[in-house]
Amino acid sequence: MQTVNGILEQYKKSPKEFPLLQEEAIQHFSRLGFPTTKNEEWRYTNISPILNKDFSFLISDLKISKEEILKRFSFLKDSLFAVTENGKINTEISNLKNLPAGIEIKNLRDVKNLPLVKKHFNLYVDVQEDAFGALNTAFANDGVVILVSKNAVIEQPVYLINVSSSIQEAINVYDRLLIIAEKNSQAKIFCINVSQNNTSETFVNSQVEVFADENSSVEYCVLQNENEKSFHINGTHVYQSANSKFESTTITLGGNIHRNKLHIKLDGQNCETHMHGLYIAGDTQLLDNHTAVYHSQPHCNSNQLYKGILGGKAHGVFNGKILVEKDAQKTNAYQSNKNILLSNDAVINAKPQLEIFADDVKCTHGATTGQMDDDALFYLRARGINENNAKALLNLAFADDVLNKISDDDFRNYVHTLTEKKLKEVL
Repeated sequence: MQTVNGILEQYKKSPKEFPLLQEEAIQHFSRLGFPTTKNEEWRYTNISPILNKDFSFLISDLKISKEEILKRFSFLKDSLFAVTENGKINTEISNLKNLPAGIEIKNLRDVKNLPLVKKHFNLYVDVQEDAFGALNTAFANDGVVILVSKNAVIEQPVYLINVSSSIQEAINVYDRLLIIAEKNSQAKIFCINVSQNNTSETFVNSQVEVFADENSSVEYCVLQNENEKSFHINGTHVYQSANSKFESTTITLGGNIHRNKLHIKLDGQNCETHMHGLYIAGDTQLLDNHTAVYHSQPHCNSNQLYKGILGGKAHGVFNGKILVEKDAQKTNAYQSNKNILLSNDAVINAKPQLEIFADDVKCTHGATTGQMDDDALFYLRARGINENNAKALLNLAFADDVLNKISDDDFRNYVHTLTEKKLKEVL
C-alpha cells in the first residue's frame, strides 16, 4: 500500500539530481498528500486502486531490442524515434543518429546544465498545488529533453516510444519530458505510451512541459495504450508566447485508470491553440480528461474537441475550463465534449466551465451525452451489415473527427487501426 509516509521514507533513500527542486517538491507533496474524491478536481476519480497497490521503486533494466520495437511499430522503420524504458532513453535501440539539423533529443541528466534547460525545467509544473506534479519532480532524476533551435523547420515527425514494464514486481515509473521550441521553429512530436507486455503492473506518473516561443509551431500527439493492469497519471503543461501555435491530440485506449491533465497558458498576442481528445473505454476502465486554457493576452484563439465512447461498466470524466483574463480582449474560445454510452452501466461525468473577465470575447462551450443513432444503425443493417460491424462503423465515424486531426498519415493509420479494434472490444 502506498502512503505519504512511505513515499517520504523512499525519498530519503533516492538519489538527487536536482536537490533544491526535489526538496521543495517533496515538501509540497508532504503538505498536499494524495488527492481524494473530496477534492473538487478529483471528485469523480477515485485513486484508491493505485494507493492500495504496493508499487516498488526498484526498476529493472529491461533492455528491449530494436527488433521488438520495429516489429510492434512497423511504421517506424524509416522514422526518427527515441525509445524510453521506464523513463530513460535507450540510445542503443533508438534511431537518433541522423537527426536533421535544428533538433536535439537528449537525456535530461546529460543536459541539465544548459541555460535553456535550467530556465524552463520545472517552470510550468504546479508543484505547489498538484500532488502528482510535486511527486514526479521529487523523484525525477532523469527524463527526455527535446530542443528545437531557432528558425528550424523539422518536417519529419519525431516519435517518442515510452515503454513501461517490470518483470517481477509492480513498479512506479516517473516519466519527464521537456520540449523547447525556440523562435520561428516548427516540429511534430508524437508520443506512444505502452506496456512491454500484458502481465506487468505499473503506475506511471508522467509530467510534460512545453515551451513554444514566438512564432513557433508545435504539434504534439499522444497515444495511450498501456495494458489493463497499468495506471497512469499525466500532466501536460504548455506555455505559449506571441504568434505561436500549439496543437495537441490525445488518444486514450488502454490502462485501468488513466487521468490526463492538459493546461495551456496563452501569454502573448495572436496565439493559436487546438486541443483534440478521444477516449474509448470498456470493462471497468476509468478514463479522466481535465483541460484548462488560460487566455492572458488579447487576440488569441483556442479550440477544444473531446469525444468519448464508453461501454461495459466504464467510467469517463471530462472537465474542461476556459479562463479569459480581463486584458484578453478579442478572445475566441470554443469547447465541445461529446460522448456515446454503449451500455446502461457506462457512466460519463462532464463539466464544461467558462470563467470570463473580459467583455469583448466570443466563447462557447457544450457537452452532450447520448446513445447510438438507431436510424443510422437500421440503415446499415438494412444493407446487409451485421449488428456488431454496423455499430463499429458508426462509432468509428464518430471518432474520426478527432483521428483526422493527426497530420501524419502513417501515425494516423496506425491509431485508426487500434481504434477500430478497441471499438469492437467495447461493444
